[in-house]
Amino acid sequence: MGQQQNIPITLADLPRATAEPAAPRQWRPDRPGDITSPQQMPWGGAFGTPGPDTGYALRLIRQRGLELEPGIRRDVEAAILAVVSARASALGRAPVADDIDVAMDLLGLDDPAAVSRFAGIAHHNSRLRGLVEAVPRETLMAPAGASGGGASAT
Repeated sequence: MGQQQNIPITLADLPRATAEPAAPRQWRPDRPGDITSPQQMPWGGAFGTPGPDTGYALRLIRQRGLELEPGIRRDVEAAILAVVSARASALGRAPVADDIDVAMDLLGLDDPAAVSRFAGIAHHNSRLRGLVEAVPRETLMAPAGASGGGASAT
């Protein structure tokens, strides 16, 4: 389109080049501790076995509506959560409702007197890890109803 003769063009009206950022450099894992392959991902021991959406287990536990005193509720939930998360992670999936039943069976929570074993466990990660490590892997991965519970709260 042509320019009208009665409208002057100033220097600011002329087209100019705009600055564009350069393409980002390629990232390389060259720092100490960078994980470069799935085989380098630490697991087991204090690292545990990472699993998908283990936080969902807490929602499942709370939906169960455990009839417990408020002082011990958090400790029992933490114990169940540890076993449920370990079971689901070992099976390579997110937690499901059946995992809650298996964990409660393994922990012996059908006996109200057994609940006192878990007092204060929510505040001690080493006790929670010990609780999970006390359950044999075969028992942990057994189908619902096949676990013969009774792990102690070390």
